[in-house]
Amino acid sequence: MEIFGVGQNEVFIIALLAVIILGPERLVKVAREAGKLARNVKAYFSSLSDELKSEMEILDEVKKETNDLAK
Repeated sequence: MEIFGVGQNEVFIIALLAVIILGPERLVKVAREAGKLARNVKAYFSSLSDELKSEMEILDEVKKETNDLAK
């Protein structure tokens, strides 16, 4: 299994280094903040995607009305 082109061994080494460098207490805080950041980024892009879909629907309606008027 690869995540972003990084294999299991590399993920394990990165996790081990994070535990060694940050320590168990700070690692939990950093992981929690990273989770919050990921959730916020996902919500932002979801909102952006919904807004773009809405705008595209409006543009399609305007284009259809313009074509109907031209006929």
